[in-house]
Amino acid sequence: MNSRNILEFAVTTGERMLANGCGTHRIEGLINKILEPCKFRNHEIFVTTTGIVITVESVDEGVITVMKQVPKKKMHTEHISLIEDIVNSFVAGELTAEQALVELKNADSKATYPYWITILAYGMAGCFRTLMFGGQIIDGLVSVCVGVCMGIFVQALNAKNTFTFLVNCCGGFVVGFLAVLFMRFGMGSMLDKIIIGTLMPIAPGVPFVHSVNDILHGDYTSGMTRAYEAILTAAAISTGVAFAMILWKLLGGNVSL
Repeated sequence: MNSRNILEFAVTTGERMLANGCGTHRIEGLINKILEPCKFRNHEIFVTTTGIVITVESVDEGVITVMKQVPKKKMHTEHISLIEDIVNSFVAGELTAEQALVELKNADSKATYPYWITILAYGMAGCFRTLMFGGQIIDGLVSVCVGVCMGIFVQALNAKNTFTFLVNCCGGFVVGFLAVLFMRFGMGSMLDKIIIGTLMPIAPGVPFVHSVNDILHGDYTSGMTRAYEAILTAAAISTGVAFAMILWKLLGGNVSL
């Protein structure tokens, strides 16, 4: 069994999990699952929100250290599920490290939803949450339209690798401005429910949950970093909405939540 291939598979697994929004404690557990059956003398794993360092000590090759940086992250739970399936197949002996690495590199192309489904999901999620927060049927229908527009805008910015703060800020602006525009033409009854419900798909709920989970498991550095990330995301969204309200008032409109 080639130590370097196993190490490459382990660090690539961690990189892909982190890039798809997985919590650091869960990533450490998955890498441990890969390395423990390999009979290394010792192995150490260090995962942060922006990188992974793995060191192993083998009988034949001595100490080997691999580090990978993960500057860009997204949230894709289906990719995480596929990666875990690959790891389970490797641990069960169904795949070698080389085969598992190939499967891992092909995982992204296997788990991509069609563009129209992704965009429609923004609208439907916004509609459901608007109704859940107490909005009327007409508010839910408006949320579908506003959510779809936000989804198109957000996906376009993400495709150009725009940094996350600007994406969230622009998403908040689109939702705020369009929601007021619909209300101006008599479509919608509760502006606050429309805005809050439509913004939920880009709200930082998962990063905040991961931050709490990491802190509870004693990983205070990653936990606090993710908490700051969640706060910054919320600030970006609210800044975009506030700017939309200010712009609408400057154009002569009347806004009341």
